[in-house]
Amino acid sequence: MISRKELAEYLEKLFRYEDYEDYCHNGMQIEGKESIRKIAFAVSYNLLSVQEALAREADALIVHHGIFGKDFFRLAGREKAKVKILLDADISLFGIHLPLDAHRELGNNAQLASCLAAEILEPFEVGFILNNSAGLSFRGIMQTLYQKLGGIEDTELKGEGLVPGRKYGMDYCAFGPDIPRRIACVSGGAGSYYEAALAKGVDTYICGDIREQIPAIAQESGSNYLNIGHFRSEIPGIMALQKHLEEKFQLETDFILIQNRV
Repeated sequence: MISRKELAEYLEKLFRYEDYEDYCHNGMQIEGKESIRKIAFAVSYNLLSVQEALAREADALIVHHGIFGKDFFRLAGREKAKVKILLDADISLFGIHLPLDAHRELGNNAQLASCLAAEILEPFEVGFILNNSAGLSFRGIMQTLYQKLGGIEDTELKGEGLVPGRKYGMDYCAFGPDIPRRIACVSGGAGSYYEAALAKGVDTYICGDIREQIPAIAQESGSNYLNIGHFRSEIPGIMALQKHLEEKFQLETDFILIQNRV
């Protein structure tokens, strides 16, 4: 068991919220009971994850995508319904956004690097530039991420011209080396950083979304681009945090998997 105050202070120290200019308030967003015995974890705060936290008798819910927005107060409609469930059950809500992408050990991108057995060379935005230490091929990277993070096993749609290919539910543009050397990995909706990564000598870019101009940039630059999906790219960090808190404080935990192919 841990007190709500102790958990809030530990997470703030661990993730150094003050280092990030974010779109939300990181840390405790809804105050619940003072003593926490069981914590539920999920990628995103939504009605389904809230209902599951209640059903699993959690005392707190920790998510990556919490309540977005700062310095506002308005509760109506869908937002009121979700918050009411938490308040009625006295469940705390913690949201940790950019700090959970960027953390050097527990973060989404550090965990993705670990999945690929890749060496972290330097920070890049909230992700990292990696050395492909394991010598995985581009297709091997896709297969490895599918095996470790899940996805969709379906017929591959081959890329043609500027039409991206699609495999395991991932969009890919394969115009770069078969065996990447220098990889940028930035979880979530990070397609806008692609060209900045290329300027740093990256030959392969992995993130969680794809935009209209991306295939042309990949073709013109002779690089690879892999969209593993916003949701899939942000599973590893919250699961690493779950394991960390469970072991450090001997807490009961539960992971709520609300599948989302986007």
